[in-house]
Amino acid sequence: MQLQYFNTQAFSNIGTTLQHAPAGFRYGFINNIFKESEYENLISTFPDVRRFKLVDKMSGGGRKRFYTGPVYNANTHLGCICHFHYLSSLWKNVLGEAFSDEFKLRLSQFAGMPFNSVSVFGFTYGNEGCVQEPHVDGAVREYDEGPIKSVLTAIIYMNRSPEGSSGTCMYAPDRSTVLFQAPRLRNGLFFFEQHPQAWHGFPIMPQDTERHILALAYSNEKIPIKLKKSWAHRLYCKNFWRSVIRQQ
Repeated sequence: MQLQYFNTQAFSNIGTTLQHAPAGFRYGFINNIFKESEYENLISTFPDVRRFKLVDKMSGGGRKRFYTGPVYNANTHLGCICHFHYLSSLWKNVLGEAFSDEFKLRLSQFAGMPFNSVSVFGFTYGNEGCVQEPHVDGAVREYDEGPIKSVLTAIIYMNRSPEGSSGTCMYAPDRSTVLFQAPRLRNGLFFFEQHPQAWHGFPIMPQDTERHILALAYSNEKIPIKLKKSWAHRLYCKNFWRSVIRQQ
């Protein structure tokens, strides 16, 4: 499959890095993850953040406050994307590329770890006062629900400007020492291997700043999870008909 949106040359771009934390897990940053010829269209069709829902609670060891938009979670949807019915065709194509063997192989080889399935694909937004204190994800928490566990998380910055202070930080186990902070908030992908010591978050956002994010996560399953796109599936899918009704 030839990728139209993701930039396969990004894995060798200047500014792309792969590092190992003292605790042993991998993390890194990939510059210009989307093709520049497509990027403006992507940010112009980013889902309407006015429809996002505010999340403000403690989770994984720290407070999180930001807005969440449409999300695919394999534990809930298992390949079904019918609830994404209202997404633009452009973003549906990006979703398909995120599921593609070509992109998964490129990212897997670069990160040096195996995975074969998308476990999360979702949109978030932040503005003044939003924050995510150092925390670890549910994939490595002892009592996390769900059999599908992400092994790698990727955060893609979908802003017009590369400047800003809300890049995701990777912290040492003391939760205060910053090991790394995503350097660019425009068309960059920050990723990390899920690990009990993979503390991460972003500092409180100042006035007149915004944070548009595409969140991706991947898992390694015995049988890879494929997209359910057939009309036969849609005909019997409650999520599909619910989304159609909401459009009326």
